[in-house]
Amino acid sequence: MVTASTPALLRKVFELELERGCTNAAVVGGLDRMLIQMAESGGLGQRKSLARQVSLLPDGGYRSLEPDARRAWLRTTIGAIGGDEPRPAKTTKAVVPERSTLTVDSSVERLPGVGKAGAARLAKLGVESAGEAVFFFPRRFNDFTDLRPISELEPSKAAQTVLATIWAVREVRYGRRVKATEALLRDKSGALRVVWFNMPFVARALTEGDEVVVSGRVRVYRGRLQMENPEFEPFDSDATSAGKLVPVYPASQGLSQRTLRRAIGAAVETLADVVPDPVPAWLRERERLPKLSLAIRALHQPGSQADAENARQRLAVGEFLAIQVAVLLRRARWQEGRTAPVLSLADRLGPFLESLPFPLTGAQTRSLDEILGDIGRPEPMLRLLQGDVGSGKTVIALAAMLAAVRSGYQAALMAPTEILAEQHFRSLSLLLGGEEVSPLEGVTAPAWLGRPLRSVLLTGSLTAAQKLQVRGDAAHGGADIVVGTHAILEDSVALPRLGLAVVDEQHRFGVSQRAKLRQKGLNPHLLVMTATPIPRTLALTVYGDLEVSTIDEMPPGRKPVQTVWVQPHERDEAYGFIREHLDAGEQVFVICPLVEDSDVLDVRSAEEEYERLRNGPFRNYTVDLLHGRMNPKAKEEVMARFAGGAVNVLVSTSVIEVGIDIPNATVIVMEGAERFGLSQLHQFRGRVGRSHVQSYCMLFSTEEDPGPEARERLEAMVDTTDGFKLAEVDLAMRGEGEAWGTLQSGANTMLRVARLTDRDLLAQARGMAREVLARDPLLQRPEHRALAASVKPFLDRAAEAN
Repeated sequence: MVTASTPALLRKVFELELERGCTNAAVVGGLDRMLIQMAESGGLGQRKSLARQVSLLPDGGYRSLEPDARRAWLRTTIGAIGGDEPRPAKTTKAVVPERSTLTVDSSVERLPGVGKAGAARLAKLGVESAGEAVFFFPRRFNDFTDLRPISELEPSKAAQTVLATIWAVREVRYGRRVKATEALLRDKSGALRVVWFNMPFVARALTEGDEVVVSGRVRVYRGRLQMENPEFEPFDSDATSAGKLVPVYPASQGLSQRTLRRAIGAAVETLADVVPDPVPAWLRERERLPKLSLAIRALHQPGSQADAENARQRLAVGEFLAIQVAVLLRRARWQEGRTAPVLSLADRLGPFLESLPFPLTGAQTRSLDEILGDIGRPEPMLRLLQGDVGSGKTVIALAAMLAAVRSGYQAALMAPTEILAEQHFRSLSLLLGGEEVSPLEGVTAPAWLGRPLRSVLLTGSLTAAQKLQVRGDAAHGGADIVVGTHAILEDSVALPRLGLAVVDEQHRFGVSQRAKLRQKGLNPHLLVMTATPIPRTLALTVYGDLEVSTIDEMPPGRKPVQTVWVQPHERDEAYGFIREHLDAGEQVFVICPLVEDSDVLDVRSAEEEYERLRNGPFRNYTVDLLHGRMNPKAKEEVMARFAGGAVNVLVSTSVIEVGIDIPNATVIVMEGAERFGLSQLHQFRGRVGRSHVQSYCMLFSTEEDPGPEARERLEAMVDTTDGFKLAEVDLAMRGEGEAWGTLQSGANTMLRVARLTDRDLLAQARGMAREVLARDPLLQRPEHRALAASVKPFLDRAAEAN
């Protein structure tokens, strides 16, 4: 809400209200709200003329006046408040720099309407210079070329825009604790219900009687049209009068869209022709790309949505080019001058594969060939192995580790949690010898290898004496394979003959941890594994310095997990279904998002659910509890009981997201499923379906209608078990920034318009990057200076992490 605190500002507010036709839209919330706030803060007492004018308003305030009466009151008030302004002892004319002197390095304070306060707010948005303002692009557009009457709205996933008056607005509750804002909007053609789920604060930003522009998806709910979670802003008559696309910028409190449009427009007008283009001129001409200045202007003030998209794609090519050059340089620098051990299984590969209890799939074979090819050369391998849950990545990693051991070197496998590290150790032991072995004495003697092999487990929960023993074995050659958590990274852990490092679930580790592991041993090869399916564009950007191997098929005989969304009124029936499977000797996971009961979220905590289930629906079965706050020994004991079949139902938090392999568990229930992200839901589902028995995933929601985004996630889970398809859906739903942040790339702050769904643009940019580096490996030519400057932040970020 704008508060005008000086006579000069007050006059500007009232004059703006006159210019806008007395629509009560000059300030957010209307003139009455501004005047009330001034009265509460004592401001009216200092403005006697204004106080007299306010006293002349009727009980209903300014908003209750007819247009002619508003106009008369405004004119009288503008004339009256001049006498309230104190006379200064001396006047000094402010010096405003000519816009022609504006440079890309000029402070945003020099842009019209910004000032010091506005500059501080823009700084919070990452905009401190006029040049940065040029690249501060709209996050969307209000499409006033297609402004629809309410009567012409129709159900659609595409956003539709309406200009209407707020007739009613209130904060509401759905269920016990889920809050929302509900508003009724009207225009001359009809009325529309609008709901902002989980956003009760919106009610405080809307005022009955004000005109607003809302833009969002419309669906049918209980026989009536309803717009859900739309974007909104106060009606700006200047912006809409021309019937055009109006930019909506990322905003900070205290910065109106009007101010942003004016300031950024000035920066673009002056500087669009002088900001450097990362795409070299020779490459731009050959690729037939428009000039950067044209794209900048078109994205700030497009003539159509198609123009805006074309401009965005032109700018995205430049952003992708910079990051692709950066990752290719990083890969070249890592491999330059470094000699890695040459590793080979040689004649032992065939016998190893024959010893497995299952044949490899085609995708596994292809991935294994790629990895063995890499580690068979003296250049350090940098490769990502990705595959859905249960696709068989561990056996491929084991084959690579055995190549290291066969060649006289050590191998290390690092996992993000103790549970996952222990799971890997057990899996390796079973694949090598057919039975579990001691984490300290893990000696197996596969006949096909021709020598004993020793594996050890290093985690934080070992005693000091046990850690000392494992570190000694690792340092002095007694350990061939070391499996562990981040404890492997400690300086006290020496791996002098490390030839291969395997990092599982890479997104759980920072880049610096990855680099620290890589520095141990003799320039070891690096294999990164993840069960989180990554869209191709994300793999080429986040993991752009790694080659990618993908296991995109499941072992034969595995039945897809059947997934169902269970609403509150269907719970009893679902519990009956679960009891049938428990009676058949199968086991069940129940996953909760919280450890303790919450007063904020309407979801069942693990502790609450544990007590409820063991005394209610599953009172005739053994129920146990697992959560992250338990000490490692207690967690291990719970998992051992569940793995051994002594526990029928395991209630757990997200600690079981990865690493738990219980083939007899055939049902997984996710409580408060709408509270989990799509990727996490899919990871949970991967805890079942690990045998030939049909498995089930039951998504329990706490509300009949959990809101549009949650509904879309749950429906996607029901529709497909393909992790790669779900990764694309997740990417589209959550947006670029969150996807980047989840995978810790750090690059999301540097990509302004490029999207991770721009597959073709990324492929084009990668080819362009290779061509540039072939011509100029160090980016030293004058025509590549702008590109080198764009690449530098990405390289600096990587250097800081390393």
